[in-house]
Amino acid sequence: MKIAFVARTKGLEYDDRIRKECLSLSKRNDIFIYVNFEDNRLEEGVTSYGIPFKSFKLVTRDKLPSSKFLLIKSFEFYLRVSPFLYKYDLIWAHEEYTFMFPLFSKRGKCIWDLHEIPFRFERKGLKRVFNFIENKSKKIIHANKFRIEYLQNAGVIKNYPKHDFIRNYPDKQFVESTNKDVNFDEFKRWLNGSDYAYLQGLSIPKRYPFNTVDAILKTKNIKAIVVGNFESKALSRLQEKYGDKLKENIFFAGLVDQLSIPKYLKNAKLSIILYDKKTPNNRYCEPNRLYQSIIMKVPVVVGNNEPMKEIVEFGDYGIVLKTEGEDVKRIINAIESILIKHSYYSENTAGAGNKFLWEDTCIKSHWYE
Repeated sequence: MKIAFVARTKGLEYDDRIRKECLSLSKRNDIFIYVNFEDNRLEEGVTSYGIPFKSFKLVTRDKLPSSKFLLIKSFEFYLRVSPFLYKYDLIWAHEEYTFMFPLFSKRGKCIWDLHEIPFRFERKGLKRVFNFIENKSKKIIHANKFRIEYLQNAGVIKNYPKHDFIRNYPDKQFVESTNKDVNFDEFKRWLNGSDYAYLQGLSIPKRYPFNTVDAILKTKNIKAIVVGNFESKALSRLQEKYGDKLKENIFFAGLVDQLSIPKYLKNAKLSIILYDKKTPNNRYCEPNRLYQSIIMKVPVVVGNNEPMKEIVEFGDYGIVLKTEGEDVKRIINAIESILIKHSYYSENTAGAGNKFLWEDTCIKSHWYE
């Protein structure tokens, strides 16, 4: 079978869900990716994991304001990609942004893979559009059962059997990777044998970037590495508050390819993952960095969001805060508790074994065959 992946993403080397799905499907199918990158660059090539791709530079994204006129931008993306799709047996469209592909495709010829809750379709008029897509799609895939239940309770989902979910487990390639990026040696010199926490995804306020780093800096005998971009206002506040102490105790690694993450993660004493609960997407999030930490035997501190709480309490893999992350003292107490009982929590994460490991069977063959 020939399958066309359609996506908009920051980068194919950073999007672990797309990487794993492509690798699993490519064992029995021919895969090609049509993509619009976040920086809107034009490019053709092959990913590091062997999947060919073509990216499109959209005129509307250059001409129109950021985060506005999304319908027009989505339509241009559809018009640019659709001439290439006639030769494929199935379209696998990623994210809400690509909704025109399942909307205009032939019945049963498109899978819509929703990494996030499609909140725009909660509006009264757009629920009908969602239901039209729902009936035409071969399958609509979500990140977890909580998001399906939310959309059903909100009256968005009408055809429940059309929906299923894929949890974003790390795969064997991730776990066994020994890739080292350009900053790793500098990080090891900076660390100089100290204990450290692994922090990732602190690019937006809803993930409590200030509180997370503030808690680390108020805890004795531990440093931290931050992987990915860091929210600018939080960084300014931390620089003003801590001065040189910030760069002495926090290493900002920037963006790191997925397969270079294990080098940074595997020796961490703990990882902290927080989300506020102001929106359903935040509330029902279970990011892959949670699973990555557990499978790499790193205990975690998480907020009281339902999916993360369920996972961590399932095996006592760390500490679930009584709050989302707004109370810095509670974060500090959780860090200190894990450091004191580190061997206990490490044994628990080691006991997780392959419970949270991606297998090819995570993608059910009856979804697309």
